[in-house]
Amino acid sequence: MIITFSTKVDDDVKQSYRLYNTDERQFDFYVMTYLNSPEGWSQDGYFFEIKEHGHIMIRLSSEKTIKQECGFGGLSCAEMGGNRIFLNAEKWFHGCKKSKLPLEDYREYMLSHEMGHILGKEHVKCPGKGKKAPIMMQQTLGIGNCIPNVNVKE
Repeated sequence: MIITFSTKVDDDVKQSYRLYNTDERQFDFYVMTYLNSPEGWSQDGYFFEIKEHGHIMIRLSSEKTIKQECGFGGLSCAEMGGNRIFLNAEKWFHGCKKSKLPLEDYREYMLSHEMGHILGKEHVKCPGKGKKAPIMMQQTLGIGNCIPNVNVKE
């Protein structure tokens, strides 16, 4: 299965985070790398970026935009079985302590989690003390007794 995607860094993110690397080519690189990670959803197919009109639009967005588009702020979001992902720029640039993941891993987690929703996956809970946190667990809210994880098959 081949899934095409396009990416966009929203203008307000470029303005607000101009001290960070908000170059769309850099964002494209991270998205392509994370989506095609051997530990990610690429085990079920291949993700291919096209400049416009990809099957899925992945946006790096502000909390304000996420609230307008998804009805809530603070978290990234995606349409269940849909074709739009909004990644929270604040968390993209600063990570999330509650997840206990380093920044690079957290970025991969947040994108993989939201792609899971696009692929029709629901939220799940920690499977038990000392077990790896499933990718569809809301690790942003904390991992409880689970171990931080970015592997979609665990």
